[in-house]
Amino acid sequence: MPTKSISPYWFLATWLLVNFVQAAASPLDPDETYYWMYASQLDWGYYDHPPAVALLISLGKDWLPGSLGLRFGHVLAAGLTMVGLWYLLERPRGKLLWLAAGLAFAQPLLNVYGFIATPDGPLLLFTVLYLLAYRRFLEAPSLANGAIWGLTMAGALYSKYHGVMLIFFSVLPHVFWLIRQPGAWVAALGGAALYFPHLYWQYTNDFPSFRYHLQGRNDAYELRFTVEYVLNQLGIFSPFLFWYYVKTFWQDNGRSDRFVVANRCLVAGFLGFFLCLTIKGHAEAHWTALVSIPLIYLTYRATRDRFPEWEKGIWRMAVVTIGILCVARLLLLAPREWLPFDKPFDHQPWTERLAAEADGLPVMVENSYRLSSLYNFYTGQPAWTMTNVDYRRNQYDLWYGDSLFHGREVLVMGQSNWRVPTGEPFRTAKGSMLLKRVKNFQVLKGIKLEVTGLSDTLATGTDVNIAATGFLPLNTGVRAVDFTTAQAPTIYATVYPSDNTRALHFVAQPRVPGMLEGEQTYLYRGPLKLPTNLPIGPAKIEFGLAYPGMPPLMGMSPTYEVVLEN
Repeated sequence: MPTKSISPYWFLATWLLVNFVQAAASPLDPDETYYWMYASQLDWGYYDHPPAVALLISLGKDWLPGSLGLRFGHVLAAGLTMVGLWYLLERPRGKLLWLAAGLAFAQPLLNVYGFIATPDGPLLLFTVLYLLAYRRFLEAPSLANGAIWGLTMAGALYSKYHGVMLIFFSVLPHVFWLIRQPGAWVAALGGAALYFPHLYWQYTNDFPSFRYHLQGRNDAYELRFTVEYVLNQLGIFSPFLFWYYVKTFWQDNGRSDRFVVANRCLVAGFLGFFLCLTIKGHAEAHWTALVSIPLIYLTYRATRDRFPEWEKGIWRMAVVTIGILCVARLLLLAPREWLPFDKPFDHQPWTERLAAEADGLPVMVENSYRLSSLYNFYTGQPAWTMTNVDYRRNQYDLWYGDSLFHGREVLVMGQSNWRVPTGEPFRTAKGSMLLKRVKNFQVLKGIKLEVTGLSDTLATGTDVNIAATGFLPLNTGVRAVDFTTAQAPTIYATVYPSDNTRALHFVAQPRVPGMLEGEQTYLYRGPLKLPTNLPIGPAKIEFGLAYPGMPPLMGMSPTYEVVLEN
């Protein structure tokens, strides 16, 4: 380990310089352009995440070019995260500064979120600030310190919903002590008050984020979910340092230090929670990103206070990890023609080819908010996403900006299973799509459907007489919908049995020529024939309008709960 004293400012300046270069020259992850779309309309919340990611993107997107403008705020946040971490480690100098820098720079996720723009960037910043404020409160539980702690609680929650678990697992071991502290109540109530605007946004939009994140996944358990999770966690916290993490937890329990206990509980609780989630499906590796901060703190503290002989070993393993991360960073910076393989996240070429095909027409993308966002960012041309039952809802479903394309000629980019005989194949970076020009395109998603005639129990293979009405709300930007065009929709029923399968069933063409804004219109009266092969038992039925050759749009009707029987 180097012994020469160096100012922490040099480490910070190096970190910022490297991340600014990386931000400017590395291709964008598709989600980054999706969050860039968030920043075009700042709000208190968005479908998938709280607003911090959009706010940081807005700091640079209008005055700096390209990806640097998009990522500018997140690079600054990453720099502040390192400053906060230095304070969390009690401002190390000399050999201890080298040790702290080695542990921090060897964290893969701190490198990744040092320059890319996702909600994990502000979450890491507020994790450090939260832990600083929490330690200060544990040492002196005053009302003022409680107010500062509450401010960081709100910041973590505005960054990502994982902030709930940050708070829960860190206070869990001291909850009985904390409830007796008036300052803790100031923190809790103050943080809740600061978070109220986001909760109100959720209420006015029918809680879209909570519905999305809390909807149950009931995939059949597969051992690979658990194995992949464990291997991913080894990778994202550096496998070369894993042995020192284990020794820290095994040999340095810190039971006499409340803050150490809180950090240990935070690490164990976070990792254990997502390990348990693998029972119901795949757990993304980066969901545990904030654990990097308490891991660094605990390992650094154990080395500094009890096991100084670990210093050389930690430094060697950190250097190996940093070297691997530098190679990965350089691959992202390398020109595509230098690489013997496809450059990761290299989406600009296909967006330019698509722009040539569109020739100025708006592009309507079936089931991919990522592709539409990438196209919009790289070409500056308009694009939108149509969400049907083969996909999931997203922020594009809450906005009505696609009303600008209503009645116009557009280029539709459908998935490869789009049943359209005249579609032209098109290849993106990772998948095959189909293109077709459509005149007088009709925006249907704002229509709300109501269906009557369904009883609580339905027999498969029988006809059920239903009546479907449609209502076009005033806030969609669409004044009238024409059902007589070549893109005339059909009404579908989507049946979701309890075994998580799905059955689509064509109902009928709407029996009216169109709809006017603010009017309720009968679209169909007649039989709904239930297939004979539906599983018996509880099921849900949703109705939607479908463009020709595509599944029905999602979220157009309530979900009707029924029981299917023979």
